[in-house]
Amino acid sequence: MGLFRIIKYRRLLNARKKHYASVALSIAMAHAALGAVKYKSLGNGMADISLDLEEDLNFKLAVNNSVQQQQYELRGKWSLEKDSYVLKFKRPKIDLKQMFSGNAGFQAYSRIEDEKTVRFPRSRTGIMIDGIYCTRA
Repeated sequence: MGLFRIIKYRRLLNARKKHYASVALSIAMAHAALGAVKYKSLGNGMADISLDLEEDLNFKLAVNNSVQQQQYELRGKWSLEKDSYVLKFKRPKIDLKQMFSGNAGFQAYSRIEDEKTVRFPRSRTGIMIDGIYCTRA
């Protein structure tokens, strides 16, 4: 993501405070300016994980776990709130606390807000999904 897009997004957020009538328009323009974001697991021999935040504010989390012979795909909507990505799953088939917990023990990579919502900082270069570190591509 280019520096110009970040500056443009910050200006839109500041302008939103001044012009309450165009709040929805400024948010839509800011999201469109950000573009798509992808997180992908590195080669690890255990699982192939990808999280795609698409420009239309939908996301897809695809997990292919070769150890447990499981493959599933979760979808939902994402938004950007206070410099954090917020993922709202439609129908999570698995426990999100277990899926987004890191076993490194240093710092939490994401925060589970409820049974369908996960939040993680946009500034991070990667997140832990299913115990595997996924880097931003």
